Amino acid sequence: MMRRKAYDEMMKWKADHRTALLLRGPRQTGKTYLMKQFSEEYDSSLYINIEDEPAMRKVFENSRNPDEIYKALSILKGFSVPKGGPKPLLILDEVQSSEASFSALKPLAEDGRCDIIASGSLLGVLLNDKLLSPMGYVKPIYIGPMDFEEFLWALGTDEKTTSGIRKMISDGQMPESVRTSAESIFSKYMIVGGMPAAVSAYVEMGDYNEVWARHNEIMEFARGDVMRYAPNALKIKILAALDSIPRILAKEHKVFKYSEIEHRQGYGSREYDSSLEWLVAAGLAIRCRNLSQTKEPLAENEKNNSFKLYMHDTGLLMYAYGRETVSAIASGDIYVNKGAAVENITAQSLLSSGFRLYFYSKEDSRRELDFVIKYKDKVTGLEVKSGRKKHSKSLLMSLKDGSIDAGIKIADFKAEVDENGVQHLPLFSPAFMESRTEIELDLPDVSALNRMVEENR
Repeated sequence: MMRRKAYDEMMKWKADHRTALLLRGPRQTGKTYLMKQFSEEYDSSLYINIEDEPAMRKVFENSRNPDEIYKALSILKGFSVPKGGPKPLLILDEVQSSEASFSALKPLAEDGRCDIIASGSLLGVLLNDKLLSPMGYVKPIYIGPMDFEEFLWALGTDEKTTSGIRKMISDGQMPESVRTSAESIFSKYMIVGGMPAAVSAYVEMGDYNEVWARHNEIMEFARGDVMRYAPNALKIKILAALDSIPRILAKEHKVFKYSEIEHRQGYGSREYDSSLEWLVAAGLAIRCRNLSQTKEPLAENEKNNSFKLYMHDTGLLMYAYGRETVSAIASGDIYVNKGAAVENITAQSLLSSGFRLYFYSKEDSRRELDFVIKYKDKVTGLEVKSGRKKHSKSLLMSLKDGSIDAGIKIADFKAEVDENGVQHLPLFSPAFMESRTEIELDLPDVSALNRMVEENR
């Protein structure tokens, strides 16, 4: 059984909720596994795969009335809802295949007879295209690929160890023995990635051929989803855009260029924007936007027409590059293909840690910051470089002129602060960096206010 952080969030929801729970994320990231595992927390549950059961789709298409829905489930599935005692759990999987089942989340949540969990692989696309939103009646949880900490757990590392690593990274200091040991495992994570089926194959078999087979199946599912759910006019362009991501990341300059998709001169945002939006909404690609300047608030300085795209899982990027690249990384050459894998896994890890992704690059300047994030209340520039290149000109220039508040170099090098004030952290650090700032907000004592108002009446 592989532990996922989302399970803790699901347990918090169970303890105190007035909404349905909605698991979102790309296909094959473990949503169904989590829901079935979670059903063991209940005395009674019913699992329905909306995509595979036409009769169940018909139930929701016929009515959104909870009384009629539960009556149909009783007849067709033998699912009874007791009037007293613990609530049963109703699981609706693959709701993207039926707008009616997705829309039913609101009345079912309001009814309250059952705890409701739904999931879908393309809900971002459904919400964007159909403007269907029971939000306010659902609690969404995003389920992405397993992060490095979850990968370590799957291998048998305990939480005490990973908590210790997190503290070391926060403190900016780490024994070399810990760094080298963790980086050795991290290189395996770069190859395997975080898709649960691939991780399970690796943990159980220790055979990359099995991992490769799982990656092949996952990519076939992804392409099948494009052909099944994407608008007809976009299908070929979406697949071409997906295939272009590894190619562009293997270049020295990784800013996305529309001309690289199908190598058609004159084709640009007008022809491809909808296809790229579909990829991002489906969770198959991660978008990192360029900034016009590195000043707060960062979101107000986004450049919509300048961005990078990353694969949502670095293991799938390795699959796209082929066995020669995998062999190179397994042999220690992690910066093969212009460091594509290292930069992709940094983006994936930062996203999993809750950061919004930005970078900074100007065409008329040699200054480029691979990532810009808000970390520990500071606008922080991140460079992802080989440890052999100890200094980063872009970081030093940005620190010197005050464009950023802090600089971090992510590299295969010991953790330290150099003479220029740049923090050097190991390659796996982004998986353990905390995106949220802890805020102490005590409850006020209102007795004095009450007394003063009373005295002045």
